[in-house]
Amino acid sequence: MHEFHILTLGTAQVQHLQQDVSFHSESARDILFYLLSHPEGRSKGDLLRDLWEEEATPAVNNRLRVNLHRIRSALGATGTLREQQGRLQLAPEVLQSSDLHQFYTLVNEAQLLGGQARLDRLHEALKLCQGPFLAGLQGSWMEEAREQHQQAYLKVLMEVSDLHCLTRDCLPSVNALHQALKTDPFLGENHHQRLMACLAVAQDRYAAIAHYRRFLHFLKQDIEDTPMLETVQLAESIKAGQGCCPRDPAASATLPPPVSCPFGFQNGCQFQAVPGLEHLQEIPVN
Repeated sequence: MHEFHILTLGTAQVQHLQQDVSFHSESARDILFYLLSHPEGRSKGDLLRDLWEEEATPAVNNRLRVNLHRIRSALGATGTLREQQGRLQLAPEVLQSSDLHQFYTLVNEAQLLGGQARLDRLHEALKLCQGPFLAGLQGSWMEEAREQHQQAYLKVLMEVSDLHCLTRDCLPSVNALHQALKTDPFLGENHHQRLMACLAVAQDRYAAIAHYRRFLHFLKQDIEDTPMLETVQLAESIKAGQGCCPRDPAASATLPPPVSCPFGFQNGCQFQAVPGLEHLQEIPVN
């Protein structure tokens, strides 16, 4: 059995038998990562257009043939890269050795589970994510793939935050939400509202207003915009020391009603502050 280890989430590394693989060509390396991001395989025409912006000609086909040979040689066997029905595809043992494949496998497994088992799978998936897809490499197809995989990562973070919130496990809930907004501050103003509300109750109002002020700076400097009225109202309520959970009528009579509970989903949160969050660091927007 061939022993491969491929890292793509935060780096770009390929190992075979615990040794770094040298492809002797950036083009060969990029083809491998391109096919890794398309486990179903891609036609030669698609590959040529996406990677090289070329149409098939004798010279281009020869260049492709040389680089496919380099991939097979680097991986140690001809069967690691296959061509079936006009599509180029990596062998299952190569695909399964990548952190990218493992991430999506864990996420898909989580969808079939519930409770703590679901949460554990999602946490396992997040541990694999050490940064952007193929960090440090450039290419138009990479940017598109990077965005696609980042959206999947953000979706997992948001679900993890919600699931922890439902069990009143505040610190990991806030941390997951923070990481999502740090990764993509454009995620949505409602999520910044949620983080403000969570910080106000789980830590203190000063942390919540500190995030609000950084969010104002982000809006002004990056998109030349102003916050929505309900965000301003939420901030003023927090400054006045009013409660922030919309599911607690006694504490939030004057708060603007958010679209959804900032502490969870399905109206299921009955939040109680949990000690131990006083050391939580201030949350930067970016």
